[in-house]
Amino acid sequence: MKNPLLAVAAAAAVFLASLAPVHAQTPAAGAYTGPRYPGGPDSLRALVYRSTQLAMPGLTGLAVVQFELKEGRQPGNFKLLGPDQPKNSALGKATLAALGYLQAQMPAWQPDPATKSGKKSTVVLSLRFGMPKGAQPYADQEPSFSYLADLPTTDSNHSSEAAVNFAPATYRSLANYIQRQVRYPADALRSHQEGRVNVYFEVAENGAIEHLVIVSSAGNALDAEVLSVVMSLRAATKPAMLQGLPARIYYVLPITFKMI
Repeated sequence: MKNPLLAVAAAAAVFLASLAPVHAQTPAAGAYTGPRYPGGPDSLRALVYRSTQLAMPGLTGLAVVQFELKEGRQPGNFKLLGPDQPKNSALGKATLAALGYLQAQMPAWQPDPATKSGKKSTVVLSLRFGMPKGAQPYADQEPSFSYLADLPTTDSNHSSEAAVNFAPATYRSLANYIQRQVRYPADALRSHQEGRVNVYFEVAENGAIEHLVIVSSAGNALDAEVLSVVMSLRAATKPAMLQGLPARIYYVLPITFKMI
């Protein structure tokens, strides 16, 4: 009989905001020290918003794209993280157009001085079609969750896909917390169901967890377990801060269910 092993894959960064908004590996509520978009997070959000305006009027939906920053600077390897859309559908065509626009228009970033030579940072951005600009991809300071402060960052009973070169402290803490809370649903165990669930959610200006969306599915039972755990998250003790004001940001967390 196989033993279930739950692994939370911290692969998407950050973005941080919007596989993770872009955030730095700093203490909870610490200042952001990762790669920076020229003009700041609001300028990045504006670029993403412009990419969604290529779509036809009235189109609504959410998509998440991922790319890498070589040595924290040069963007490349753009791809759609989810959700999957038929390429000939309106949203599918709009997503591909937005992805192409971002790939063509994305400038070099200002790298984090701590980025080691040859390393790549992973950036995740949310595309909100037919919606306001919404949440920021990252902020000057990460939100603080007091109940995560003393949580160990590793768990010997779980495997973590730690091939991530860049992830914020709060991102890692949230991923680790969810890793410890999710349980393999009985139906999924019986059917030997495995897979990765990418879940999107926002941390509002008041710290509340809002707008949960399954970005990529691993099946109804596994999706429901992830949503249940994320819905149980308590509000941030302190919200993210941008230019001295509370800011709404988003996270995309990849949670992997694997039986070994």
